[in-house]
Amino acid sequence: MRVIKAIVLIIIFNFSVLFSQSTQRPKNIILLIGDGMGANYVSAAVLHFPNNPFRRFTSIGFSITCAADNLLTDSAAGATAISTGYRTNYYYVGVDTLGNPLTNIFEEAERLNKSTGLVVTCTVTHATPAAFVSHVISRKEETAIAKQFLEKDIDVVIGGGAKYFHETEASSSIINGFDILKNKGYDIYRNANELLASQPNNKFYALLEDEQLPRAKDRNYSLADLTKKVLPVLSQSDNGFVMMVEGSQIDWGGHENNQDYLMTELNDFCGAIDAALNFAEENGNTLVIITADHETGGMSINDGKPDGSNITLKFTTTGHSAEMVGVFAKGPGEELFRGVFDNYMIGRNLFQLLNPDLQF
Repeated sequence: MRVIKAIVLIIIFNFSVLFSQSTQRPKNIILLIGDGMGANYVSAAVLHFPNNPFRRFTSIGFSITCAADNLLTDSAAGATAISTGYRTNYYYVGVDTLGNPLTNIFEEAERLNKSTGLVVTCTVTHATPAAFVSHVISRKEETAIAKQFLEKDIDVVIGGGAKYFHETEASSSIINGFDILKNKGYDIYRNANELLASQPNNKFYALLEDEQLPRAKDRNYSLADLTKKVLPVLSQSDNGFVMMVEGSQIDWGGHENNQDYLMTELNDFCGAIDAALNFAEENGNTLVIITADHETGGMSINDGKPDGSNITLKFTTTGHSAEMVGVFAKGPGEELFRGVFDNYMIGRNLFQLLNPDLQF
């Protein structure tokens, strides 16, 4: 038995050495999550949008999105698998199946003195962004999630959900949340015009709406515009950064079985992908990863012209499906994201790229 244990330990050690010697490690990681964006959605983007960014990637894989307790996952469990390297139960955020906190990649990045930032089009306390910041057993605990944001030192936060950071008559929210942030040295932007007119060079929170941001077609700025506001601030760190960008409302278009909503949000997300890839090409040493937490709507492309115009989408559900989602990677370490794998392997590979000495 001792001999077997010794062999296992040698194998584990050798794998760690092999990883550290053969795998390039990026200084910066930009993770973009298209909420609900199954491989079928990517097909729609590739067919319909000229010069779509998915053709720019050199490593492609597929992620199996199950939750620990359900074949069909939700954004909380799906994002937790990506952010921590562990599957958890439906609705759970940043905790294991017993409710114990799991370390996420933002926390590991901060331990390594890297900058961190997130940009979303939902409330920043929604399931996906919450999985990179907080630890709760229900995604509905948005006030508790907001309190945990205030306890962390994320360098840049952009999205909606301002109501959870100040007292209002409509909710029992955190009193003086913005004062707490100011006392911690953050600049505060309360609307998009104010943010877009600025050139931030300090850590900041930009909570642009009390609820989620407007739909892409109803706002005069894009997810790419917001992404570009974050990158100069995070780039000030000599140790690099980890950033998460979410096209949050792609999922909502899928839930509504609304082709126009889905496609306009998907196009908005594609712009952010281009912004990330352009940054990586200009600055180097940056890994860009695109994936999704799950597929929404059981969508199929039923009709259209050869040039991708006039496509028609059909749906089988207003909920989620178990369809695999794509994983697209470009940059140092991209080879780790090829093939077919469980969703938690995205998180584990990200942790290994941050710190090869970590073991799961």
